[in-house]
Amino acid sequence: MALVKSPILLLLTPVGLFLGCLPWLGLLVAHDSAREYLLLLLILAGLVLFAGLSSLLGMQIYCRRILKARLLQQPLSGLEQWLHITTFRLALRRQINPPRVAIYPSRELNAFALGLHRQHATIVLSEGLVHSLKPGELESVLAHEISHIANGDVQILAFLQGVLTIFIHAPARLLDDIVARCWRGYSSGGLIYVWTMVLLQLAGGWLASLLIMHVSRDCEYRADKGAAQLVGIKQMRGALRCLDVMTAATQRRQLAAFGLSDRLKFRFTQLFNSHPALHERLQALHTGI
Repeated sequence: MALVKSPILLLLTPVGLFLGCLPWLGLLVAHDSAREYLLLLLILAGLVLFAGLSSLLGMQIYCRRILKARLLQQPLSGLEQWLHITTFRLALRRQINPPRVAIYPSRELNAFALGLHRQHATIVLSEGLVHSLKPGELESVLAHEISHIANGDVQILAFLQGVLTIFIHAPARLLDDIVARCWRGYSSGGLIYVWTMVLLQLAGGWLASLLIMHVSRDCEYRADKGAAQLVGIKQMRGALRCLDVMTAATQRRQLAAFGLSDRLKFRFTQLFNSHPALHERLQALHTGI
């Protein structure tokens, strides 16, 4: 199945939500003044920008304060020196500024990128990942994260989340107005009104999270493809196979927690995951998606 490109989704999502909110936004404008309407649009745009930047900055604070991630600084040990040189080399091949590398103490297998701009980014690795993978496999992980940075995936997801955070309550207000017009016993100040708004907000947030997860999975496929161009498809597939084997036990526990069987192949749980299943990423590399 063809994958929808995340920049298209990023464009269509706010446009669609905004068009659906026009009747509700019209209620906020007391007069038919173009200046007031423009001011409202500027305020909404500022809120979206603020929400996106808050998401990016919040992730950096989370890494420093909660994960206790430390940046690699001189003097470097043998492994840290290798990480620094390899990241520098891969970044130059993608024609971006070499990102900083940080490591946080954890046995989990995890790596991600963060930063306000792709030319000033950071790759964060867990100690479990660094010490569990062979050099070729670890190089593939670094290439994958560098591809995320070069593609601007960090910023795309942050601002998409910001857009949805600001606009998600607007469709709920629109639906509330529709219900009020169709149901005479519906009171905008009663208990039914409150519960309806809560349910609509929850439904909107749930649908927004599904969209964000879909875009995130699309970004993963693109990052895999970019990494394969840097280190070779054979090495990238080997790294994914290794991670697939190492995380199989964790995936089985997740399925058991959901009460699902292996035969479902993660089809249901995958809707709520930010990353595709590793076997699907392998298949995408094999078919050249």
